[in-house]
Amino acid sequence: MIKYIFLCISFILFFSCKKEELPMPNNDNSVAIVETNIEGKNWVLSEGRVFVENLDNGEKRVYDYFGGSITSSFMHIFGSTSVIMDSIKQNFTTWTFNNNTFTLNGSQSWEYTTYNGSYNVIGLTGGTMRNIRPTHTSEDYITVVTHEAYGNDGTYNYKYYSELGFNRAGTSCTNCQPSIGYGWIYSGIWSPSATNEASIIGTKWIVTRYNNLLSGNVYPNDTLEFITNSKYTINGSSQKIYSISNVIGNNNKSLTLYSFSTLGGDYSGQIIGSYLDDGFISNSQFVDIFNVNNTVTIWMERIL
Repeated sequence: MIKYIFLCISFILFFSCKKEELPMPNNDNSVAIVETNIEGKNWVLSEGRVFVENLDNGEKRVYDYFGGSITSSFMHIFGSTSVIMDSIKQNFTTWTFNNNTFTLNGSQSWEYTTYNGSYNVIGLTGGTMRNIRPTHTSEDYITVVTHEAYGNDGTYNYKYYSELGFNRAGTSCTNCQPSIGYGWIYSGIWSPSATNEASIIGTKWIVTRYNNLLSGNVYPNDTLEFITNSKYTINGSSQKIYSISNVIGNNNKSLTLYSFSTLGGDYSGQIIGSYLDDGFISNSQFVDIFNVNNTVTIWMERIL
């Protein structure tokens, strides 16, 4: 009898004192992965990041493409490229996948193929291809990884890729961007590297003339001042983003001016390398990076 009572007491104590196993907290704010067909819908870019890994020292940093007054950026973060889909603009850039045709910004189209859940846009400038891999999808929001590439800033070697978030046209999504993975350091808004031509930093240029074939010659006399390796101003306005880099295969430079109000948009053009030293940019064609049908010939003169 005593042995029986002892066993009962032991049984009660064991189960009354057993530690309760609580579930692990879920801090992931990402959209759930579901089987959603992204085709046949118009997707509007709402947010984006670039993940940059230093292959020499192992440092891994994440930057936002957009923030504050910065609404335009460039996914090809080292050097220059003529691939128009590398230029992105928040709440403006649109992607559509439909019947093996990829359409950018509702105007330009290329063929795409699919393999193992990824989309490959083919036939871009110079025979370039862009792989697009959806990572999180829902009916109204998708996240994709694209433009996985390598680059060099003159000191270090890097591997990088872009993560873009899109809303289905006519919808919105709050706090839908996936969480940053372990080991990555958030480092603010992306700014082009110091490999951009330093010779233009601190200089001032007058836009003496431009011609878009419709309005004829226009003489704005706007002053561009290049403050840093990635920021410039127009007539002393708030700072805007620019990039300038070497063009592979010739002596030209690729100059991209975002929020270039003189021409009313984001424009990119190639200029002869000696123009920067001579102080004149003459008869150079610049193209609206979001509508390549808009081409403007521009003349600029260095005043400082």
